[in-house]
Amino acid sequence: MDLQAIIPTGDDTSDNVFIQTLDAAGRTVDSYGWINWAGDNSDQSAWVNDNYEIVEGVTFAPGQGLWVMTNSEESQTVQTAGKVGTLDVSVALRFGGTLTGNPFPVEIDLQDIIPGGDDTSDNVFIQTLDAAGRTVDSYGWINWAGDNGDQSAWVNDNYEIVTDVRFAPGTGLWVMTNSEAEQFIRFPAPEL
Repeated sequence: MDLQAIIPTGDDTSDNVFIQTLDAAGRTVDSYGWINWAGDNSDQSAWVNDNYEIVEGVTFAPGQGLWVMTNSEESQTVQTAGKVGTLDVSVALRFGGTLTGNPFPVEIDLQDIIPGGDDTSDNVFIQTLDAAGRTVDSYGWINWAGDNGDQSAWVNDNYEIVTDVRFAPGTGLWVMTNSEAEQFIRFPAPEL
């Protein structure tokens, strides 16, 4: 998806809505601001860089997470449009954290998000974050869950299988891994 196809909606969005990409430690890599006075005639709304130049050619892969911030107390959202994917989305993980999110326009159950690759048990964790980037909820992937210890599942801090946790479309997730092995998480495509 092209950055310019992401549109802030609501009141007071100009100079108040920002999108950032983050590195494995949660530090800003790239930052873009929304203004409604860009372009040659200063009457165009667009994402700009730190020099207030319209950003072109920036795209995001399905499932790539973005940190969206606002300096306004007004009710605001970001809106995207496009064709709904019919294939699963896999997001490569890196040692440390990877920002991702539900890439589909339907809720997804936590247990339907599956890690893959080597060394995933006790090494892949999904966190939800608050507006300041602090952990709200955390879930760990283990391959020894269940009554017989033979089930792979997401568990809470007490190693209980998590049920009834669903993520709305676009919900951001901070996925941590303690392994340097090649790993990914897979979001299943919605059934049409």
